[in-house]
Amino acid sequence: MDYMLNREALTTSEVIYDGCQEQPVDLDISLPDYCPDIQRILKCQVYPRICSRCITGDKLEIEGFYTVKILYLDSGGSCVRCYESRESFSAVISLKQNADNAQIESFTRVEYINCRATSPRHLDIHGSFSVCAKVICQGESEVISNIEGADIEQQKKILSLNKVAGVTQHQFSVDEVLELGQGKPPADILIRTDAFVCLEDYSVVANKLMLKGKVCIKFLYSSGDDASLEIMEYSIPFNEMADCEGISDDCIYKIQLNIIGVDAVIKNDYSGDQTYFDVQIKILADIASYKKAEVSFVTDAYSKQYELNANYKQKSIDNVIEFISDDYTNNCTLELEDTSVSKVIDIWNEMSTVSAEYSNSQINYKGKINLCVLAVNSEDTPIYFERMVDFEYAHAYSAEYENIKCNAQMYVAGISYRIMSGGIEVKADLRLRASIYNQYSFKVITEVQADENKPRTQDKSAAISIYYANAGESLWNIAREYCTSVNAIKTENDLAGDFVESRGMLLIPM
Repeated sequence: MDYMLNREALTTSEVIYDGCQEQPVDLDISLPDYCPDIQRILKCQVYPRICSRCITGDKLEIEGFYTVKILYLDSGGSCVRCYESRESFSAVISLKQNADNAQIESFTRVEYINCRATSPRHLDIHGSFSVCAKVICQGESEVISNIEGADIEQQKKILSLNKVAGVTQHQFSVDEVLELGQGKPPADILIRTDAFVCLEDYSVVANKLMLKGKVCIKFLYSSGDDASLEIMEYSIPFNEMADCEGISDDCIYKIQLNIIGVDAVIKNDYSGDQTYFDVQIKILADIASYKKAEVSFVTDAYSKQYELNANYKQKSIDNVIEFISDDYTNNCTLELEDTSVSKVIDIWNEMSTVSAEYSNSQINYKGKINLCVLAVNSEDTPIYFERMVDFEYAHAYSAEYENIKCNAQMYVAGISYRIMSGGIEVKADLRLRASIYNQYSFKVITEVQADENKPRTQDKSAAISIYYANAGESLWNIAREYCTSVNAIKTENDLAGDFVESRGMLLIPM
């Protein structure tokens, strides 16, 4: 006997790629004429940035550039100089299937960098970085939501899910001419530029998302003939409108802003003094919207008349719950050991890692930040060193779901410091973000058919049978055994739940 099966689409997320592709860095550099000779290299690092990502068929194409920056002491041994070289890169990653409208999470990771000055004007640089990506494909599979048949009893499950409503990538730029602060000496050479972007608020306006935030940028520059180093910091507000299909006020949003490029040049004013920074900051916004929906499906079924031939399949769904944010200040002391420091020029972070997990009613963050220190020693010579610092932070979180998982991101929003006896006291302002989701795993029926050659027998000798049940037994299993319904047993015994509350006698209507 065939039954009428009503089916419903179930949206699922499948990770079709999660890995890294290594990119080599091999440069043979001769310093241009405007750069002074190298006495000693203080720091060499590669800074890769992803500019664009797209999926064509079953290929993920990633384009970007990397900048190699060298901080060094000039021939006099007292002035910090900077040289940088920029190169483009591309990566083509094969996916295991075509992926339309997929979510792409990507980042770069520096593997190693070796830099050697073979002469005062020549550099030999070798290293590599990895382009890492995670591609999440949204698909639909059918589940049976109802089985029509007078003899059929079915067990259903209703899930409330946050389904993906739309995925958008939006690129924009923040351009500004920034004036040096009053009393600051004019800028001669840019040594370092740091920038991060902060989302402060967002709102839905006619199928568009209004993003409000700021870009914080810091310059370390050399001034005048004495080559003293100065720092200037700025905060640039922005409002940007991004097209987002399928969004509404009742959606929840995952919004990630990443700086994909910073171009900064020193600009002369009308008098000829160098007193401005002309900057263009390129930003990529990754936006995913989620909308609440309910899905009903049949997890088990039996016939009161015939044996059933049923096919089952195990399903797993990752359901986004919410996105949380935390600001945390990590305090630490950098031990100087044998290093003497009379002045700190700058402290910054270049690499960081973070993870998060849920336990004991809280989200527990753990991570590391790498603190880079440019300073002057007691002999008035610039020095550079790094320290890796651990941090932990707990966010109180009361979960209404089981199997809670977390994905964490972090960036350093600011660093303050002071020199103490034997060390440097550092306060790092961390911006922590976590995507909270739970994982459902369950069995569903995919096909069902009655075997009319195997009728089930029901004891009709009495209207009521007596069954001695143990506490915790499933009424569904008892009803299946006696070819009756769960509702009939509940009604006869004045029960509310789906399990036997206490050991005793049950009346089974036949």
